[in-house]
Amino acid sequence: MDKQEIKNNITNANQWTRILYMLLFGVILYLVMMVLCVVVVVQAVFALLTGNPNNEIRRFSGDLVRYLREIAAFLTYTDETKPYPFQAWQAAESEGDIIDAEYETPASEPVSEDEAKPDTKSDV
Repeated sequence: MDKQEIKNNITNANQWTRILYMLLFGVILYLVMMVLCVVVVVQAVFALLTGNPNNEIRRFSGDLVRYLREIAAFLTYTDETKPYPFQAWQAAESEGDIIDAEYETPASEPVSEDEAKPDTKSDV
């Protein structure tokens, strides 16, 4: 690259506009991450109390993850599309968009054959 090309790149208004948008989305990313931390705590408490995660929180979390992905793609120049609010909100069309498998309560550990058999020995 020669000096003229570098000068043209530095004075390009589109580059500076994108950098301003990137700063804005950097702040939005920080705020969304704080919301994510709250969602994680609330979901963990809900799961502890009920034994299962809350489906509404899972759906919201899926939308939040999608939004985080859109912001990260824009900030890293992976995608030129500006995320919400400059584009329509990309809500999950189905729960499986983000969450591929349903949450399954872990089954109890299998019992070994020795533990399954009643103790038939007597000490008498």
